[in-house]
Parts: sequence; structure tokens; C-alpha cells
Amino acid sequence: MRVGVVGAGIFGMGTAIELRDRGHDVTLFERGDIPYENASSTDVAKAIRRVNYAPNHPYVELVERSGRKWAEWQQRLGGSFYFQTGQISIYSESELTDGGDALASIKRLEATRKEFRTLTREQATERFPQFAFDDSDERVIFDSWAGYLASGQAVSDLARLAAADGVTLNEHTHVVGLAETASGVEVATEHGNSEFDRVVVAAGPWVGRLLPSVGESMLISRQQMVFYRPVDPAPFRGEVFPGWSCHPKTQGWYGFPLLADGTVKVASDMVGEEVDSDVERANTDAFLEEVREFVARRFPELAKGEFLGGRSCLYTNTPDGHFVVDWAPGMNRTIVAGGGSGHGFKFGGSIGEVIADALEDKANPLGDLFRIGDRLSSEGLSRRGRM
Repeated sequence: MRVGVVGAGIFGMGTAIELRDRGHDVTLFERGDIPYENASSTDVAKAIRRVNYAPNHPYVELVERSGRKWAEWQQRLGGSFYFQTGQISIYSESELTDGGDALASIKRLEATRKEFRTLTREQATERFPQFAFDDSDERVIFDSWAGYLASGQAVSDLARLAAADGVTLNEHTHVVGLAETASGVEVATEHGNSEFDRVVVAAGPWVGRLLPSVGESMLISRQQMVFYRPVDPAPFRGEVFPGWSCHPKTQGWYGFPLLADGTVKVASDMVGEEVDSDVERANTDAFLEEVREFVARRFPELAKGEFLGGRSCLYTNTPDGHFVVDWAPGMNRTIVAGGGSGHGFKFGGSIGEVIADALEDKANPLGDLFRIGDRLSSEGLSRRGRM
């Protein structure tokens, strides 16, 4: 088939590579450079983790498959974008007993994954002295399998792989419309029109511009981050300092080890303010004040370093926090793939298979959760923390 893929973030890029591997003629459209500077996938670091997913959901299997594919891609490309530094997750007891997925997820992983275990406060302090753990009833979980992806670099490297495999990359080609015809799907761009047998729309926060019936049920939120340059970088290197999250359900703080540019990223994962997809990406004064206080309390040595300011990225949130991979409402040749809801990037190594199966009308139980059904209702949208 001739397949057009709109959007070269990780969902679109992973799909294009998978479809080309299956023998399809694939054209990938991106509105700017690859990686596009304002895309959700374009960032310095995204977590890859297994915790917080309900046992009856496919996410753990998908993320472990994804990890294997990330490792394979990295080896093939000779790149450096996948880092298994481990991850600390710090919970309050109330977060584990509120009826959510966290406690069930922890119990399942402790029982089935040897890399996953609970640390006492003493063990956590001895092993990770960079953290200031509270004296309260916090529970500290460590998964040595977890880590992070240098996301912007990963997308850039995967674009090289896609091109080498025969995917046509159309950068600076803004798709402005789609129309299904009797024979296919016409993709309208600022440079002209093309027709494909089928199309995948993986346009991230811009999905509503092409598919309003989907976009009207998405909440586009601004998510803020900052960067510090530590006085002494050694304690924050990935060999001794893992990725981390702190009170993911109620506070949503998270961050990473020292990055390639010598900085440490600290960010908030709680759903931020609702914005337009073309909003300015500057930080708010309120966030800067809040993050400085948090870092001073939790990472006193990092707080002594140089505060470099920060910026924002966008999340495309579905009402229930699950992805969308299905035929667009009212369409027969157009798949919508998105709604990453703040946790999508880590699945870049496995989501392409799910999307390609949907496009080829193949059954895949790992994709059942992502069908639209009656999920796209605004009633489910809230300022919740991530899954």
C-alpha cells in the first residue's frame, strides 16, 4: 500500500519505520525540521518505566517490547539515546491506598521482575544521598530496568534510519487538510496534494486541526521544565543518580540524571493549564518559584548549582489517559494515532506495530485498549497525575 503518515514525532516515526519494514511505500510529513522544535517528542529526556500501570492493561508488555527495540535501534544506529540508569519512584502511603493503579502495579512487578524492589528509607539514603527523603511514611521503589531516552536525539537518529530504509521524508511540509475519496485519501499540503491508499494521522497536539471530531475531546496542556547545572556534576551522573519521580499522583515532580550538555532536568508531570497548540513555550513565574522550592528541599546540592531557567512542552491528553489508535470517526482509510497523554514516548519501539496492525486490519489484543469506542468524552478530563 501507499501510506502517508502525518507527523514525525515518535508515534509517526515508529509507524513509518514499521510500515516500511512490512513492505509498504511510506511518505512521512512533518511541518518543520525533524525533529520539529515544538513537537511533544522533541525534548532532551523522556522516562522509560514500568510502574503505575494496571495489571490488566498492556502497557508493561508494550514498554518491555519497546525497550528491546530501542536497544536494537541504538545498536544499529551506533547512537546514544537509550540509558538504563534505573528509576526511583517515591510515593506517599495515601497515593498507594487511594484505589488507583500504583499499589497493584508495585505488587505485580515485585513478584515478577527481579530488577524491581522496595527500598527502606535507610537503604535509599545510603544508595542515593543526592535525595533528601522525608521522615514521613514515604515508600521508595527502585527499578534498575528503567531509565530515560534522549528523545530529540532519538527522533533525529530514527529519521536517518527511516530514510535509509526507504521512507520518503517530507520536512517543512505542513499538511492542511485530508479528504477520503473513492480510491484513497488525498493529503493537502502547502506545496500541493498527494493521494495515498491509507493515511495515519499522528499529529500530536495539532490533531484537531485535521480531525476536529478527535481534537475536540483532547486537552492540550502546557508542561513546564527547568534545568540546573550542578556545581559538582559527579554525584548526578547516570552511573550513580537514576531517573526519579516524587509523589507522582499528588505532586508530579520528576527528573533525570546529568544530561549530555551537563544539565539536570526537573519537571512537573501533573496536567498543566489548557492551551492552544501554538502557545508560547516560556515558563510561568509561579512555576519557577514552585520548582525552586522543591529542588531546595529535595536536592540541596543541586540547588546550589546554576539555575538556567527552562521552557515548556505540550501533552495531548485523552479523557482516560490511554492512547488512541483507531479509524478516525466517520472515515474508512484514515487512522488516528496519538493522545500520548504524557507517557507515550517510551512506547516508540512498540507502538508502531500496534498502529500498523490497525492499518492492515489485523487483530492485535495489545491495541484493544486504544480503540475509540465511547472513550472520547470531555467528562474524563481532569488535572490528574500521569498513569
